[in-house]
Amino acid sequence: MSRLIRRPVILGATLALSLLTLLSFGILATIVVLAAGVTAAVLVGRHQAGLFKIRTRPRGRRGPIWRPTVQHQELPKPTEDPVIAFGEPVVELFESRTPPLAHLQLRAGLRSQLDGFALGRTKRIIDAPDLLAHAAADAESWPHVEAAVQKTLALARARGVEIIPDGQARLSQALALSAVQGVLLAEWRQLEDGKTVWEGTNAQIRASDAFTIQRITEAMERRQLPDLFGGIARRPANFDVRLLLPYTLATAFYLRLHGNPPRAFAA
Repeated sequence: MSRLIRRPVILGATLALSLLTLLSFGILATIVVLAAGVTAAVLVGRHQAGLFKIRTRPRGRRGPIWRPTVQHQELPKPTEDPVIAFGEPVVELFESRTPPLAHLQLRAGLRSQLDGFALGRTKRIIDAPDLLAHAAADAESWPHVEAAVQKTLALARARGVEIIPDGQARLSQALALSAVQGVLLAEWRQLEDGKTVWEGTNAQIRASDAFTIQRITEAMERRQLPDLFGGIARRPANFDVRLLLPYTLATAFYLRLHGNPPRAFAA
């Protein structure tokens, strides 16, 4: 009986909250609320059915409590990670799909180290659970996600991309995931180097960040394309809409670098 009562209550509350969120914060936050509510309802049902149990620590026993460590400390750092200038992204930057920083003529050994480091960081970012939900709950991160998505949608329309009204939610969700990954990468950079140093409109980042942006794009593109194409009615012949994904990621990365280092890592 408890299972029959609790799941509808959760779903009903999710529906009501999503309507309020849609009116107050827009479609991106609504998607996060719906996803969280449906996930909670499924987990409640599985728990009530006995498919898994929640274990609690007995009172009076104070053993060592696990605390998350800084993930990047587990990755092998390159012997060098040069500082480079990173300006506001333009979509043409991603058209050539050439290796990152080819113009710098980095040594082959160093390039291999940077790429290997980027692969490890990429895996940790794309495997991080509930990225959208965590970003939506972060008052400092979420505005950068929304701004990156809106800049990308404006770019798409300016390039002649026709967006399906009923499919814009899927398109926005795909772009939001790219933006969140860019924000996380920027926060990681600030975690390591502190508040971003600027020279005019160029942020001082590390060479490994450029490799990571490309590696995330390569790893995520196939997963995101169905949602990306699901929101597009017409693609212009002279514009590759796949470029919207790395553009969104890099734009969110750039925007987040303007902010302060994340408070969550202050300790």
